[in-house]
Amino acid sequence: MKGFCYRCGHEDELIDGLCKVCYAQLHPLFDIPDEIKVEVCHMCGSYKRRTWQNPKGRDLYGILDEIVYYAAKDNLKTAHKNMDIEIIPQEPRQLPGGKKSRVEIPVKIIATGKLAGEDEERTEEKDITVYLAMVQCPRCSRYMSNYYEATLQVRAMNRFLTEDEREELDNFVRNETDKRLKKDRMAFISKFIPQKEGLDYQIGSMGSARNVASAIKSKYGGKINETAKLVGVEKDTGKNQYRITVVVRIPEYKLGDIVEYKNKPHKVVSMNENKLYLENLTGKHEKISLQWNDAEKNTKLLKKGDECPTATVISTSPNRIIAMDDKNYEVYEYDNYGNIYSDIKEGNILKIFKNESINYIVEVIK
Repeated sequence: MKGFCYRCGHEDELIDGLCKVCYAQLHPLFDIPDEIKVEVCHMCGSYKRRTWQNPKGRDLYGILDEIVYYAAKDNLKTAHKNMDIEIIPQEPRQLPGGKKSRVEIPVKIIATGKLAGEDEERTEEKDITVYLAMVQCPRCSRYMSNYYEATLQVRAMNRFLTEDEREELDNFVRNETDKRLKKDRMAFISKFIPQKEGLDYQIGSMGSARNVASAIKSKYGGKINETAKLVGVEKDTGKNQYRITVVVRIPEYKLGDIVEYKNKPHKVVSMNENKLYLENLTGKHEKISLQWNDAEKNTKLLKKGDECPTATVISTSPNRIIAMDDKNYEVYEYDNYGNIYSDIKEGNILKIFKNESINYIVEVIK
């Protein structure tokens, strides 16, 4: 519809009583402040949006472009969703002031689109400035003050950790906390305290300590206990503040070890995060499963699997197997009633377990 613009008096096709020029001036495609301030941690490089974020970029300019993009995006209001927006960072400039100086980054915003009633798309541009204020984020502030919410203790059941286990588990804990830092910025190790019986870690968040303990249990088996201690009251909310101690105990045993359960020798054949699986070395070699609490209380190590001697089979019959000790050449006889050792043949090498006057076949090695 053609007519006179009520704002400027120009005769043209009208949109809501306005010519195209006046309509565009009163109805911009987007709105954004001329200046935007973003807090950036000078220690870890994180930046604050609604919450503190770890940058996804790796090189300096990639990180700066990321910060600028989200600063503009979070403050940009468009007339409608179906609009093409470009956010183009320019060359950054550092203002004087040392660590707490500001970095200013000019940014060009370009929008292309059309509003209701417009026949053709139009393009609008605006130059803004994003200021980066260098501060210390809450995480780094807490890290520098040795803040922690939880103590993670790594132990073994009924024994101390070996040197190999200490090294392996320490690497595992550090790798797990590094992975969790991507989702939980407080998942840092505030302090590492080696103990003669195991490893202690003071960790920034309760959730991370629990997650790492669960990861250890999932890989190595064992059990987890948790206790809490009241350490204060929050000033703002009046809520009680607690620190927790999470103790994860890996199994005392390894696959192939010989343990005693209900006065009988058993071989450790499997384990997972919930149970220990044993095979009875007597009778029909039945297999049983034990919860870790039961295993810790009611079993004990008789012989490590890699310390069991070997013997060579020199004779077999339907009811008997005869083998010679490979070290002292003593000859042993094993009952084979019920053909429980059906796969054993002359020349096989056996791993055996000797308990006082009783001798057991543990497994066929070859």
